[in-house]
Amino acid sequence: VTRSCTMKIAIALVFCLIWGAAVRAQLPPVVESEIGILLTLITGLTLGISKYETPIAIRFTSVFAASFWNCVAVYDPVKLDALTSARPAVVANDTSTFTTINKAVCAAQAAVTYATFSMPGGVEDTVTGLTGINITVMEELDPALAACDSSNAATFAPCLQSVADAQGYSAAIMGQIVGLTTYLWTLDDGWNQLGLDLKDGKTCAVHCRNYSDPTGFKPSTSPYDDSWFTFLSSDHWQPLLEDDGCGFFYHQQHVTPHVGTLGKFRYIPESERATRVAPPSGYSSSRRMEARKVIQRMALLDDVKKLQIEAFDNKLLVGNVIVGSFVNKVLTDGYVDTVLGKPGLILTYDRLVHFVTGFTATEYDAVIIAWKEKVSFDLIRPTSVIKRWRGGNKNINTWAPGGVQTFKSRDFEAYIRVMPHAEYVSGSSCLFEGIKDYVDGYLAGIGLNPTSFPITFPPYAPGSSSVEPGVVPASTVVLSYPDVASMADAGSDSRLDGGMHFEQSVPAGKVVCSGIGTHAVNGVTDLLG
Repeated sequence: VTRSCTMKIAIALVFCLIWGAAVRAQLPPVVESEIGILLTLITGLTLGISKYETPIAIRFTSVFAASFWNCVAVYDPVKLDALTSARPAVVANDTSTFTTINKAVCAAQAAVTYATFSMPGGVEDTVTGLTGINITVMEELDPALAACDSSNAATFAPCLQSVADAQGYSAAIMGQIVGLTTYLWTLDDGWNQLGLDLKDGKTCAVHCRNYSDPTGFKPSTSPYDDSWFTFLSSDHWQPLLEDDGCGFFYHQQHVTPHVGTLGKFRYIPESERATRVAPPSGYSSSRRMEARKVIQRMALLDDVKKLQIEAFDNKLLVGNVIVGSFVNKVLTDGYVDTVLGKPGLILTYDRLVHFVTGFTATEYDAVIIAWKEKVSFDLIRPTSVIKRWRGGNKNINTWAPGGVQTFKSRDFEAYIRVMPHAEYVSGSSCLFEGIKDYVDGYLAGIGLNPTSFPITFPPYAPGSSSVEPGVVPASTVVLSYPDVASMADAGSDSRLDGGMHFEQSVPAGKVVCSGIGTHAVNGVTDLLG
C-alpha cells in the first residue's frame, strides 16, 4: 500500500510539472489537448506495472507504449507498427477517422484490452482514471473480435479487418484490435508470459507460472551455505533471504534468467546478442577488497545520496521524470515540428507518443542485454559476501537505519532491497547508458540541442524517505541534473552508494549497453514511414 501511494504521488507531481510547463509557456495552449488522456492513462497503468519485478515492469512499459503508437499507425496511411516494423495488419480505411481524439481513445482502449489479458491487477486503476476524464472503455472483448480465430494466420487479420470495417473504425473497436494483437505478439516474445514453456522442451497444461524460466537456470551457490570455505572459494550468485515482515521467509529465485537468450529484441539487431559482451570483472576471488569499499562507501551516505538511491531504484519514476523533461525541453526551446507538428501547436500527441515509444524500447532492449550478461557471469552480490565474512562475525562500521554503527557482518544489509538477480553487470548502469544515448540522439534528430536537457525530480519533503521515514531528509531535497548524461552517472553511482553492487559492475554495464539508444532512435524514426 505504501509503495502504491508513493508511486501515485510521484506520478501526479511529475504530470503537474508537465502541465505547469505547458501553461507557463504561453497561452492559448500549445500542447495538444489529447495528451491529457495519455498522461491519465500512463498514471493508471503505472500503478499496476509497479507491482512487478523490474525487468517485467520495463517490458510492460514498452509494450503499452508500442500499443499507443500502433493506435497512431492504424489511423494513418504510412506509419508502421511499433512491434513488427511493418504496416499494421488492420487499418482504418476512412481518412475522416484520422483524428487525434480517435488515436488517444484507441490507445486507452488498447491498454485496457491488453491489461485485461496480461496485467489484470492494473485494469481497475486505469479504468477509474479514464472514467474520471469521461473516457469510456470496454473491459470485455467485442464478440465479433472474439469469434476471429487467432490460430489461423491466413484468416485472422482479414477477420479483424472485416469487424473494423463493419464498425466504422471507431476508436473502441480499433483499440480492442490493437490491444488483442499486441497481446498475441507478446506471447511469442521469449518472456514465457503464460509459463507454458518448461525446460527440456516440455510444456505446462495447468497451474502454469507466469514468466517462469524454461532454460533450467539454477544458482551454483546454495542460499544455505554461509561457510568460510565458500566465502573464500565461491563467487557465484547466491539467493538472498527475504521476508514479508509478517513471519514469511523465502529465498530468492533469479528473476527471468531466460530473457537474455530468448527475449525478442525491439530494435537491436539479433547479431548483437552474441557480440555485446561485458569485459571480465577483474574481481578478487574472495571479494574482500571489494567488500571493504562497499562498507566504506555506505558509511559516507548523506541525505542526497540516500534519496538518489531511492529515486533511481524506481525506474518507472525515472521514466516519467524524463518524459516531463522532454515536454519542458520542447516547449521552452520553441520547437517547430516539421514532421509530426500541427499549426498553432508546439507539442503534438503524435510527437510525445513517438518519443515515449522509442524511450521505453531502449529500456526493454537494455534489459535483455543486461540479463544475458548477468546470467553468463553469474556473480555474487556484496550482501552475500559481507554477511558470511569470518562466518558473519567480522565487525564492520557502516550505514544502518538511524546512522553509521559498528555491528557484526552477518547483520549487514544494503540501503534498499537487493533485487533477485546476479550482480554483474549492473542493469541500472546499462539502462541509464541506453537512456542517455536515446535522449541525446532523439533530440539531435529533431533539431534540438541535447547538451541542455534539465532533469528535475519531484521535491522530497523532510522525512519523506521510504527507508528512513521521519528522519531523511532533514530538509527539503530536490534532485536536479543539467543533462541526461549527468543524471545517468548519478543513477549508476547510486547503485554503488547503496551497496547493491561492486564498483566494476557499473562501467561494465555502460560498455555492454553503449549504442542501444541509437538503435532505438533509428528504429522509431523508421516507424514514420
